[in-house]
Amino acid sequence: MKGWMGDLALGVRLAVGGGRTSLVRFALGAVGIAIATFVLLVAASVNRMTAEADARQAADLANTEEIAGVDPVYYTRGQTNFRDEPIDIAYVHATGEHPPVPAGLRDLPRPGEMLVSPALAELLDGPEGALLRPRFPDRVTGVLGQDLVPTPDDLTTWVGADATLAEDTDALKVYRFGGSTDPRSLDPGLMALALLGGVAVLLPVFVFVSAVSRIAGAERDRRLSALRLVGSGAHQVRRIAAAESLVGTAAGLVLGTALFAVARLFAEHVELFGIRSYPSDVVPDPLAAAVIALAVPAVSVLTALVALRGTIIEPLGVVRQARPVRRRLWWRLAIVAAGIALLATRAGADRNSFVWAWAVASGATLLLVGVPVLLPWLVERVAGRIEGGPPSWQLAVRRLRLDSGTSARVVSGVTVILAGAIAVQTVLMTVQGNTDPAAARAAEANPHLEVSTNAADADNVLSELSTVDAVKAAHKVRNVSAYAVDDTAYYDLQVLDCPAMRAVIGVHHCTDGEVYQSGEQDTTPMTPGETVEFRDYPTGSSNYTVTSTWTTPTELNTIDTPLPDGLVRGSIIVTPGALANTTLPDTTVTIYANLDGTGTADDTERVRNALAGFRWRTQVWAYEFDPVPPHEEEMFQSIRAAMYAGAVFTLLLAGVSLLVLALEHIRERRRQLAILVATGVQRGVLVRSLLWQITLPIALGVVIAVATGVSLAWLIMRLTNQPVDIDWPGIALLSGGATALSLLITTMTLPFLRGATRLTSLRTE
Repeated sequence: MKGWMGDLALGVRLAVGGGRTSLVRFALGAVGIAIATFVLLVAASVNRMTAEADARQAADLANTEEIAGVDPVYYTRGQTNFRDEPIDIAYVHATGEHPPVPAGLRDLPRPGEMLVSPALAELLDGPEGALLRPRFPDRVTGVLGQDLVPTPDDLTTWVGADATLAEDTDALKVYRFGGSTDPRSLDPGLMALALLGGVAVLLPVFVFVSAVSRIAGAERDRRLSALRLVGSGAHQVRRIAAAESLVGTAAGLVLGTALFAVARLFAEHVELFGIRSYPSDVVPDPLAAAVIALAVPAVSVLTALVALRGTIIEPLGVVRQARPVRRRLWWRLAIVAAGIALLATRAGADRNSFVWAWAVASGATLLLVGVPVLLPWLVERVAGRIEGGPPSWQLAVRRLRLDSGTSARVVSGVTVILAGAIAVQTVLMTVQGNTDPAAARAAEANPHLEVSTNAADADNVLSELSTVDAVKAAHKVRNVSAYAVDDTAYYDLQVLDCPAMRAVIGVHHCTDGEVYQSGEQDTTPMTPGETVEFRDYPTGSSNYTVTSTWTTPTELNTIDTPLPDGLVRGSIIVTPGALANTTLPDTTVTIYANLDGTGTADDTERVRNALAGFRWRTQVWAYEFDPVPPHEEEMFQSIRAAMYAGAVFTLLLAGVSLLVLALEHIRERRRQLAILVATGVQRGVLVRSLLWQITLPIALGVVIAVATGVSLAWLIMRLTNQPVDIDWPGIALLSGGATALSLLITTMTLPFLRGATRLTSLRTE
């Protein structure tokens, strides 16, 4: 055991004290392991993040089962929007001294009081709060606890209501708050995208770490030979090499864990898998964390030992047991073929099922894995078939023939992230391009609001809307359900007066008392002369009361124009005169309000403010121009920015590796380079040789990345039967970045090349 510890200690000393090259390799390896550790720890925390959010979501679940000694609370929920952000509102009215109180509150708000979430409090106190504050005239008496705010950015408030809340048919009589919900299941499509993104991030990192372990290979071999010369055995040498690799891994684990600990403090500002989390929620699963702590060093040590396979380290040098083996293509193509097969067949699973998601994610993963396994073979074949050319080209090709694997492995990390970025960007552009521009222009040309309210408040809502300058006109649409007497059918009826018929549906000739039937038979058509019932169903009850009966006219007018989507749900349109002698149940009324097309998005907020006095009895839906990008557009932009940032970061990381690799090659061949210069070869030829030596693997990698990324995007969009919209400018930008990287690396090697080709480099002892 003492000997093992001594070998490990010597490996540690060599890792941090073996010269500048060893330090650079140590730093690069530590950074790569740190990135992998950080991403893995975040992934290991997702389950706890979703579980904690689900628990807070269930904190305000209403239990209406009567409990002795508890004074019930009348409770209902409402919602408003501000700048496209939803604001959830809970209205409560306590009936006694011992009401139920949810977790996170000490007392329920009284009438005229409100409790707000931290995000809503910040919004109300900010510069934009002046437009929102009239909607909440109540006095803010406190801030909601974390237990009642599922995510940090939620805009939530609990408002104390007066006794009229008890008269609302939608209000619940609550005896206890809290409960449990089913665990949240990640949407299969989102899970597939998350798995694909994780692979696109982690795979290039592991490829990079594997390549770093091979940098300065010749120097490491000489160092190990020196150890053999002073008496170390073959097994000792391998333990020392493993310990040398383990040092960088341990440093990367510590650095990655520290980065995770710092980053979790800012979790409130980062959206992951569609949710934001509190820092206290971002805690990795203990078992997963233990697996990460053990698996990452094991992979690193295994990579170092695999690099020494087939190598005999002797006191006087290093001997390879066999000549370089020609790389085989069949197993590389098998990986790609398996990925294509999974994406094409989806394992025979139903769309959006979890098997479907895993099949899609696995297929995409295999395609991306095919990139780093194909590139070394392609570089070897291309370099082996190139003949002739200028001297600089021949020097570069000859070097790649001798050792193409290391350069190809480093470039593979760039290729994987490029392929992933191209695929994700293409999918995003395709999804964004599938919006209907004609519908968008129509919505912008006809901005309008829809206000849902009850029949008793409908006229008052119309009166309030008339006071808002931006509202050009408002019309009332009442939605009523009619049932066949024998319960064999039911019908959705819409009650509109003639002005509303003209403005909303486009009927030019209308007489009060007429009944219309749409030519669009999306629902069961009503038979002329049929008798139907209007029923009143109490909230939460299947029992009903028949308020009246009605017999349809024997002749129904036909409407040929298409009905507005969402506003008019059924195919029977009734004017009020046709129902003069009937009593309708208290049903929902929708008010259709046209806005002035020359207004701004603030006009919508002013309409909501005008209707704020109706509290829970109204809900406003806006369909109008808005200079603020919608949530989906912001999500697309954030994903695109993240992919570009990841691509740039990986390019820089690979650039540093290629620079170290180029400098190592210059140092290893400094005598040969000096001899070439001494015999008349110009330094410019050597510079161009280095440029081609770096550019050729990058160019081949870009070709594979573009082909893989576009193919992957096409296969994914094929699952949704949508045409592919390729982002050629984005592809050109990423490819241009890779080209610029090769030029930058060559430029940075010039001072080292000039020093290595001096005649003094020919001196020897």
